[in-house]
Amino acid sequence: MLSLSLMACTSGKTEQASETDSSPNEKVSQETSASIPAYMALKDALVQTDAVTAKSAASDLSSALSNENIGEELIHAANAIASSDDVAVQRTQFKIVTDGLIASLKANGTEDGVYVQYCPMAFDNTGANWLSMSDEIRNPYFGDMMLKCGKVEEKL
Repeated sequence: MLSLSLMACTSGKTEQASETDSSPNEKVSQETSASIPAYMALKDALVQTDAVTAKSAASDLSSALSNENIGEELIHAANAIASSDDVAVQRTQFKIVTDGLIASLKANGTEDGVYVQYCPMAFDNTGANWLSMSDEIRNPYFGDMMLKCGKVEEKL
């Protein structure tokens, strides 16, 4: 069954990355970009299935999001990750953070060259996105179980 899942995950075609125009509001773009390093540290901790490091990274992300006034829902989700020792809970909240950051980056632009990646099998095959600084797939929703499950959706 696992081999079928892996095949299903890698059988999807990879879409070409597309550039989005930056917003004329450079301040918002710079502020949003400031949360990216904290987000990437959280993503990397989840790739490693490291709940302790994820908690610390989520705390840093919560502070960055608060300073940037990005949104209460994202801050709440980051705080939920920071207060949980359960990687499954952390990953569920990570999806909320990711969806909000993607929307913010699309609306405000970024100069960071961030990739939006997608795993069709996350959350009982409903799928989920994450952000990465590389086009190399490292799945934060499954970690070592399905490290390379996913595809690049676009480049922001």
